[in-house]
Amino acid sequence: MNPVNQASTTISPTNSKYPPPSSVEDKKKPVKPLTDPDLMVNIKHSPKQCAQASDGTFQKVAITEQNRLVNSTGFTLQPDTPPETTPVTEVLPDKNQQLHGIFELINRRLTYMKDVALFKVRENRAVEDLTREKMVLKKAMCDAENAGLDPDSMKHFFQAQMNAAKAIQQGYIDQWSSARPANKKYRDLDSEVRPRLIELGKQIVSQISAYLYNGGKFDNNMQQDFVRLVNATHLSEDDKEKMFECLQRIRVI
Repeated sequence: MNPVNQASTTISPTNSKYPPPSSVEDKKKPVKPLTDPDLMVNIKHSPKQCAQASDGTFQKVAITEQNRLVNSTGFTLQPDTPPETTPVTEVLPDKNQQLHGIFELINRRLTYMKDVALFKVRENRAVEDLTREKMVLKKAMCDAENAGLDPDSMKHFFQAQMNAAKAIQQGYIDQWSSARPANKKYRDLDSEVRPRLIELGKQIVSQISAYLYNGGKFDNNMQQDFVRLVNATHLSEDDKEKMFECLQRIRVI
């Protein structure tokens, strides 16, 4: 082995060129901090390494548990810190939050039935529109399949939801039978209400899918929350029960 190369990687305690301190007093002398801008530290051969200071002296350094270099006098050599590579973890909502969000969306959709009922009274339209119902069911089944849900199981839920919607509309119409709301304003069914109902329907399907794929279930003990949060005017307890039963039947593909 080339003796020059050997000297560059190993410092012997008896090296005559760089002798160790000869006395206790010498050991106590402060060592000049390493200030050489071209300081080079070989970190491939731990634990003993060498670093050369600007005054020509050498000090042994070791790599600590914190991945830092410390010389024998306690002078810390801090190498460049590599960028952190902390994995990014998606934070999903709590299952109860997801569940209540679904119930609130269902209730919000049903609250639009007052506008629908008022529009139909003013325009002399029937409450039941079977052609429209078929379109809604077809759209719901398509959205369900795209979201990874069984289309037929989602069809049953949306049918129960539409039955409840028709009952709510009829409840308002019966309420107005003796005193029609002459000056009551309403949102236009075709340009305002239906686009919003379509959007809410998509959100309901999407949220149900996310909830089920996140391990959620519609257990019987959740029915109390459903009854409390789904509370649109003129919605009967029987319709609430049927909708919740259909929620429990929804399956993922």
